[in-house]
Amino acid sequence: MQAVILGAGSGKRLRRISPSKPLTKLLGLPLLERNIRLLKDLGVSKVVVVTGHKREQVEAWCRKRAPEIGVDLVTVHNDEWANTENGRSLHAAAGHLDEPFVLLMADHLYSSELLSALVKTPPPPGGAALAVDRDTSASWVDPDDVTRVTLRGRRITRIGKGLESTDGFDTGAFYCDPAVFTTVARSIRSGNTSLSRAMQVLADDGRLEARFVDGMFWQDVDTPADYRKARRRLVDAVADKATDGPISRHINRPVSKRITPLLVAAGMTPNAISVLSLMLSFGAAALLAQPQHGLMALGGVLAQLASIIDGCDGEVARLTMRSSKFGGWFDAQLDRYADAALLAALTWNLLSRGAGPAAYLLGIAAIAGSFVVSYGAHKADRVLKEKFRVGRDLRVFVIMVGALVGAPWLALGVIAVTMNAVVVWRMTQMRPLLDRPVDRPEPTRVPSETAAAVASVSITPVATKPLTRSDHTWAARPVRPGLRATQSAPSTRPRPK
Repeated sequence: MQAVILGAGSGKRLRRISPSKPLTKLLGLPLLERNIRLLKDLGVSKVVVVTGHKREQVEAWCRKRAPEIGVDLVTVHNDEWANTENGRSLHAAAGHLDEPFVLLMADHLYSSELLSALVKTPPPPGGAALAVDRDTSASWVDPDDVTRVTLRGRRITRIGKGLESTDGFDTGAFYCDPAVFTTVARSIRSGNTSLSRAMQVLADDGRLEARFVDGMFWQDVDTPADYRKARRRLVDAVADKATDGPISRHINRPVSKRITPLLVAAGMTPNAISVLSLMLSFGAAALLAQPQHGLMALGGVLAQLASIIDGCDGEVARLTMRSSKFGGWFDAQLDRYADAALLAALTWNLLSRGAGPAAYLLGIAAIAGSFVVSYGAHKADRVLKEKFRVGRDLRVFVIMVGALVGAPWLALGVIAVTMNAVVVWRMTQMRPLLDRPVDRPEPTRVPSETAAAVASVSITPVATKPLTRSDHTWAARPVRPGLRATQSAPSTRPRPK
């Protein structure tokens, strides 16, 4: 798959933030890089970047970053960028694309979900498909600047700014047939260099379709106000995790969303944040083990802070597009060490008060239940789709509450009972789901007509050569293709009588 990103505009309204609009950094990544990485994840192997304003900076950035990103980046310059619109920029990419291509705007943000919906089916022959958001009440959209569309079913009938009737918004993401360049060239020859005009020509011919992306993330970044909205919406989007437990969703995430941008600005990697969370947990464990109530309460608060920071590593990974399977696995391993340290510290606290063997049993039950719940969480998330997820966020919150009220017995007891009860419940729910019989298709039988056809196949004789003597026709054998048949000399061995 191939793609074009239009980045020739001057971006006057964003000059206070960055001199080059495509290279404007938003939460650690330039706008251009965000789109290129999304396209790579979509399966695009070649991206044509159309340059204009600050051409040298954009081209130098592409040369430097292309090997690291792993995409073939081709830069094409629109030498008329100062006096023409984005239709002329798209025309500059003609000749570099030979298959259906994705067309994006460098100053827009998109989600992978939106782009996947856009390319799910091929574009109409000779035309284009546009990602259309039918939520026309979105508060983050500038009503005076957004491009609008009117629809007839899935066919776009009108496209442009300032339309009186509106059925949806143009998100700036297209999936085009290469023949679109012919229409763009015709529109430019008529004196109109805007992309919307070329798309209106396609719409008039019935070759512009809508791909509905209602509720999916996208954002136009034209002004400082748009920039601030995009920053806030991006953080909200990455913090919305389907597998979050109730404590993470309602307590941890509202705080972590404020910390994550600071960690991005500091240049911390997701794995470094995971290590930071572990170190905070170890510090909390050292305080929780102390018999003094003040130190134990401080340890509980520090444990909760570590839990909040533990959610930041994933947010930073998604914001900076550094998510990896190793990162998720690495974080899970460190979480188990942190859990063991916190629960062992509470057990030690009870033993230091003379609790006796019961403290050992309670501590072991809490640690074992916590580990087994975490171990089975991934499969439970996929199979059971639990609405109320019991996990690490709840455990650490219980530890904090127990430490604040000076009741380590209460914290360990609640964790031991709750975690092991969840394990038993999952076992009862998973067994019928995992052991249910699999429907296997019955073997296909050969139709009678096919059997008759096979039976009627004739065999064509192949070239043969005599085995010993020419009069022994019964001893003939086939000659392998490519070999020339030759006469063999008669055998001198006596024949058996």
